[in-house]
Amino acid sequence: MSVVAAALLIASIVALPLGKDTLGATDTTFSGQATVVRGQVLDVPVGPLADTGPVSSSGGELEASLLEYPVAGEGDPTNGALSAKVLHATVHARGNTSRAEATVADFTVVAAEQRIGATLLMSRAEATCNGNTASVSGSSEIVGLTLNGEALTVSGGVNQTVPVLGLGAIVINEQFAEASADQGDITVNALHITLRDPVLGTTTDLVVASAHADIACGATDRCANQDFMTGGGWITTSSGTKANFAIAAGTRTGWGHFQYIDHGGLLKVKGTGVTMYAATGDTSRHIEGTAEIDGSPATYKVDAADNGEPGRSDTFQLTLSTGYEQSGTLGGGNIQLHCR
Repeated sequence: MSVVAAALLIASIVALPLGKDTLGATDTTFSGQATVVRGQVLDVPVGPLADTGPVSSSGGELEASLLEYPVAGEGDPTNGALSAKVLHATVHARGNTSRAEATVADFTVVAAEQRIGATLLMSRAEATCNGNTASVSGSSEIVGLTLNGEALTVSGGVNQTVPVLGLGAIVINEQFAEASADQGDITVNALHITLRDPVLGTTTDLVVASAHADIACGATDRCANQDFMTGGGWITTSSGTKANFAIAAGTRTGWGHFQYIDHGGLLKVKGTGVTMYAATGDTSRHIEGTAEIDGSPATYKVDAADNGEPGRSDTFQLTLSTGYEQSGTLGGGNIQLHCR
């Protein structure tokens, strides 16, 4: 099979406009949720892992994260069949837009004697009101997808289905989307894996990196002065190895999370609080917080920039209280500013 290092898969739908006289005077309402992993592995329920839950119909921000699964010191009901690192999920619903994103690094699942893995999986879903007309768009980023050690070719289309030896299938960039007049709804799943073990009779049905957004257009308040930054992905460190990160922070005091793993230095940073968020430029933000570094208390400082889509020009810099520093342009993933 040919090797595809990464694929960014995008789809969008725009509804036909609704006449102004048919639009009610009610406020715009929202829905949104992001979940990194949910379903079952070998008949064993999993998660949901890093799940934001549903956002309020009046809007708001939700976030969830996990440094790695299995969680150290806790039991693993899958007995090693599932592993993942730097799990990140956020929802931001303000103004005229509902956005959700989910990201996971170094994902692996083993079921029905099949091994499926990916270096990075990211999904994004967005529902927007343009006046009284709703539109939706979604995308997935798939990096290093493999089946039993062989690279899978990602076509770039929506709902690409890869049969798995008569045992089931992998759906890549699974999307369900609809926009009609003043309402729009979209769900994007980076991967949806279904496998049936013919010997054990067990079922694996797993959705990975799922983002959902929908909106019903009405009277809209601007979301100025409610600035937030979210994102995940990786940079290449000064030693030439990958470091995965997930970040969420904003003008809402204390809101957000931070997760970071330097695979070369075997360094693991788990954010425990966000203490500062400040603009350093039109597209750049400075974030500070408390953390545990390999279990020991510490602090972190992040400087990140959203330099446009699809994220290959975005930058990330980390400084830890231990003196550790790394920075670079994203090799995969995305950083995005909301309501700036």
